[in-house]
Amino acid sequence: MTGNTNLQEVLNNMQLSCDELEYGFAMTNESVEIFAADVLGTFQESEGLTILATKQYLEDKGLSYKGPFAKLTVEVNTSLELVGLTAVLASKLAEKGISANVFAAYYHDHIFVQYEARKEAVAALSSIKA
Repeated sequence: MTGNTNLQEVLNNMQLSCDELEYGFAMTNESVEIFAADVLGTFQESEGLTILATKQYLEDKGLSYKGPFAKLTVEVNTSLELVGLTAVLASKLAEKGISANVFAAYYHDHIFVQYEARKEAVAALSSIKA
């Protein structure tokens, strides 16, 4: 399946979902046993390993984390080569004072916002049309 590279089409057809789980971002320099099915993602930085997972998972592992965040998913098959989507979404959220921690996955873009602002974030992003 080929992802969409037309920003106007993506914005005009964009729908969002929010799964209502609470997520957190943790960072560790210690060895932590992680199974891919248990986390949403990891990223190795020079300071340590960033882990994105549910709040419950991070607490069960005894990891301190930032959060909670809600995961909003752009329900359009976007291309990794699509130009401008992150800027449009982050700008709209910035107008409302909502942080946008964006994760571009293979088929969809996901935005992690403060959990308590999730409904306002969905409303703001749903109002975007090209």
